[in-house]
Amino acid sequence: MMRLIFFASADPATDPKPVWSAYHFANVASQAGLDAEVRLAGDAVRVAMDETELSEDLRAKIKRGAAAPFLVSL
Repeated sequence: MMRLIFFASADPATDPKPVWSAYHFANVASQAGLDAEVRLAGDAVRVAMDETELSEDLRAKIKRGAAAPFLVSL
């Protein structure tokens, strides 16, 4: 089986769009019945650590993704 992998490595404190997009498109893909995964590397894993309004929004999306049928890799 093939899997769509959405990869982000940008620091979410300076460039949140790649992390947000990865979760958005993985969610859309999984809702369409496709196997999807989000992979965060490098500074992108800071989304789990930083305490900013933006990181809180991204973490909310991540938590919703935890209930979705797609994988998240750090």
